[in-house]
Amino acid sequence: MKLSSQELLYHQSKVAYYRDEQSYKRLFLYFHPILYRFSFNILQDRSVSEEIVSDMMLKIWEMGNKLSQIQHLKIFLITSVKNACFTYLSSKKHQQSLYESIDNEDISIFNEDSPEQLYIYSEVTQRVNKVITSLPLKCQLVFRLIKEEGLSYKEVSKVLEISQNTIETHMRIALRKIRMDMQQFLK
Repeated sequence: MKLSSQELLYHQSKVAYYRDEQSYKRLFLYFHPILYRFSFNILQDRSVSEEIVSDMMLKIWEMGNKLSQIQHLKIFLITSVKNACFTYLSSKKHQQSLYESIDNEDISIFNEDSPEQLYIYSEVTQRVNKVITSLPLKCQLVFRLIKEEGLSYKEVSKVLEISQNTIETHMRIALRKIRMDMQQFLK
């Protein structure tokens, strides 16, 4: 379903002031697929992504007149879903993943509420995860233990019972493949 910015604003106002169910349904059908894909890219969990998106859409209905004060509903919803996903990840103490290990300066780039930046961020994250899962098992384990779990080379050496030189080799392979894939992606 495609809606122009004027149509979005019209339906937003009807939901805000008149609690119009048809307008809410149109907003729901428009935003749900976008928000679900975004959430799933972060969480990689269908049911939790569905729950988060449904909660955000319910929040829109419950906002009442406050909904009319939101100037960019799409940006508001994407930001809300992003925050809910990160809250879920931190509350469940999931293993630290690539998108959580970005420096605070880098994260602030994505807090500027730009849908394009959020989309690029999710695309890059998805692309990197795809490359990581395509690595040989040992290489993948080394990369995940070091980059996602924060273990040192020495600790990984003990866990996997391989030499530090082998770990360095696996890391070089992983980083080279990620770098090559990203160069192709950014062309």
